[in-house]
Amino acid sequence: MIDRTDPPNESASDETLGATQPVTALNLRWLILSLVLLSVLATLGNSLVTAYRVQRDALVDHALQSNSAYAAKVASSLAEFIHSAQNHLRYSASELGKAWGDPSVMRAEALRLQKQDGDFNSIAIIDSTAKVLEAYPDTLQINGSTLRSDAILKAIEAKRPFISSAYTSAAGNLVVFISEPVYDAAERYVGIIGGSVYLREDNALHTLISRHFHHEGTFAFVADQDRQLLFHPEAARIGDTLGWSKTVDAALRGESGSMSVRNYKGVPMLAGYAQVPGAGWAVVAQQPREVSLAPLNTLMRDVLLGMLPAALIGFVLMWFGTLLICRPLNQLSRIARQLSAPQASEQLRHVKAWYHEAFSIRQAMLAGVQLLQAKLGHLNQQVLTDPMTGLANRRAMDQELRRLERTGQTYSVLSLDIDHFKRVNDTFGHDKGDLAIKQVAHTLQTYSRVGDLACRAGGEEFLLILPQTGVESASAIAERIRQAIATSDIPTVGRITASIGVATCEHLPTTAEIVLKKADECLYRAKQGGRNRVESYLSMASSDSE
Repeated sequence: MIDRTDPPNESASDETLGATQPVTALNLRWLILSLVLLSVLATLGNSLVTAYRVQRDALVDHALQSNSAYAAKVASSLAEFIHSAQNHLRYSASELGKAWGDPSVMRAEALRLQKQDGDFNSIAIIDSTAKVLEAYPDTLQINGSTLRSDAILKAIEAKRPFISSAYTSAAGNLVVFISEPVYDAAERYVGIIGGSVYLREDNALHTLISRHFHHEGTFAFVADQDRQLLFHPEAARIGDTLGWSKTVDAALRGESGSMSVRNYKGVPMLAGYAQVPGAGWAVVAQQPREVSLAPLNTLMRDVLLGMLPAALIGFVLMWFGTLLICRPLNQLSRIARQLSAPQASEQLRHVKAWYHEAFSIRQAMLAGVQLLQAKLGHLNQQVLTDPMTGLANRRAMDQELRRLERTGQTYSVLSLDIDHFKRVNDTFGHDKGDLAIKQVAHTLQTYSRVGDLACRAGGEEFLLILPQTGVESASAIAERIRQAIATSDIPTVGRITASIGVATCEHLPTTAEIVLKKADECLYRAKQGGRNRVESYLSMASSDSE
């Protein structure tokens, strides 16, 4: 009589609400850690680059200043050497002028000067015609010869203190000649006395330059006015004429200072330069830039090694910091995937949202969960409720019957049908028929106890489920309901009646289908018995047995 179909799966809607499609997205923890690491590495890199540049510039500046000071010191020493040599020569010239032409005096003065000033490799006394009157040492064998070198001729013509450019002497030596004019007692210019410095042998230049302190890799060289090398650490280059050189040119102009240049091989050098006063020579002290910056590489390596422990500690702190920051958000994210779950609120309350943003998200989610659960409850109520009468619908009825069957409780079922309902609809219209249905539903609710479930099975058919109720009590309740329906007036319609069938699981196999079937059989029996009556399964069974 009544269609008893299984309801759809109630969990389908919940699963639909709670399910989310997996989305590939960045992990917040790794995102924060990556951004922090990038920021730290960028800051560290910038700091290292800045430190490198500052230290590099400091080392370059220090090397330039040191080389400038070194060049100035060498130039000053060379100036003192030349000044001292010229004083010695000047004294000898004075002595020679008193006895000019006396061979013994000339010999004695040459020997004295050689012993007094050991910086000269040789001594020569030359008259105004370029004839050598006396020379020492004797190995030169130039006494009595006339010299024709430009340097000697220029020294004779100068008639003043003179320092020659580098030239090759008659004996084949590369020399610099320093001379003083000689005037006799009558103040007549009669010749010169001079000393030669052999540039390719151990000499005064080598002694003076090598005794000065200088940094490792720093070396000095000296060039004359004609850009010829008078001294160079590479002995083979002594006597070479330099090409273009900014440092030598600056020193020959009388300037002093420092600059970064490239040598003739293209190697970057840090150079200092100065001019030798009185001689006009250029002194250049230089050091390869790479050598100057060599300590910087070691320094930067030590800095990196020193920063490594702190960097590791910082990384561990960042790791745990991001873990603490992301933990509440991860927990909230997991809970967000199942907000419709009953335990969602409790789980949210256990999240330790220790900072403002996470706390605000948790509070918002709690409010959302409560609203969602309220809506779900309302929707569930609508799903389980008959919209016209407010009674439980067939879905709720089947759920309750399955529960009772599952728990094995004793229960009774009242199956109720309005008598001659079609006549009510045909006579008074469907709206009055609906009014009659609502009146019966109200009566069922009125006579239902706490725990009972009144249902509208469909149309004018109703069901009342009575847990923990035997057939006698159920029959008594059914009778009261029948009487209440029969004695109630419905506007326009008047009075109606209803037939009720009662069945219980107490004397039947404990399946809902059988209980409902027996209740329908009892209802059918009540209809056949004249309607407006109650028939129970036991009374029906007794009647059948009679």
